[in-house]
Amino acid sequence: MEKSKKGKNRRVLGGVIIGIALLLAVGLTSLFIEKIPNGYVGVVYSPNGGVQEDTLGQGWHLVGLFDKVTVYPVRMQTVNYSNIQVATSDGKSVTIDFAYNYSIQPDKVVNVFNKFGPVEIEEIEGSYLRTRLWDAGRKAIAKYSVIDTYGEKSSEAAGDVQKIFAEDVRKLGFNVNNLTLGVPKPDKSTQAAIDKRVEAAQELERKQIELKIAKAEAAKKQIEAKGIADYNDNIKKSISKEVIQNKWIEKWDGKMPKATGSNQLIQLPIDEK
Repeated sequence: MEKSKKGKNRRVLGGVIIGIALLLAVGLTSLFIEKIPNGYVGVVYSPNGGVQEDTLGQGWHLVGLFDKVTVYPVRMQTVNYSNIQVATSDGKSVTIDFAYNYSIQPDKVVNVFNKFGPVEIEEIEGSYLRTRLWDAGRKAIAKYSVIDTYGEKSSEAAGDVQKIFAEDVRKLGFNVNNLTLGVPKPDKSTQAAIDKRVEAAQELERKQIELKIAKAEAAKKQIEAKGIADYNDNIKKSISKEVIQNKWIEKWDGKMPKATGSNQLIQLPIDEK
């Protein structure tokens, strides 16, 4: 009995030791394994050894005990910035929301790391990229009036902002496309001036439409009058002395007309040719 009890205790102790060993093994192994999410690339670095040139693709990877990894998106990302203030060509200050897509060239992620260090990509979006976009917006929007940014030139302005912004950050490894501008939000005085200008433009458009309608009505009446005149002229040309006489004969009942107050019949003249 005593031997059986000791054997059981040894088995329990052995199981505990194995479990602890497995936990330690898993814990130690996790220190050497790094998972790179789909659509990202990892840059491996260590405090003493610097940055490794070879990057990690998506999936699980073994790394050194003291190595660390910073990931960067190589798949398209969407960024939205709110309330960026820029000035228009007519000196009006407007606040605009921007949205754009970007990715990082896989062969440039090490360059990005060397410039910014081991920081999250969201921090780069909120600092460096936001500043570069503001600068591009300031340069591009300055060529357009405040009305242009509201109207049909808004897409053209967005294209100019994207061109400047994309060229600025491309050399570092960022690819930018599909940049859009939100509806500008001017101050109260600028909004009042815009409203007046819009009202004036609408009034001018209304008058132009009324003028076109009036011209169309006048042209219509002129055409109708010409048609009536041409019709009357054709009627006149088609009625001759012979036609009138023939019409009278067609309608005559064969009785000679009589005149009151005289015993003589009225003889109708008959043309003799």
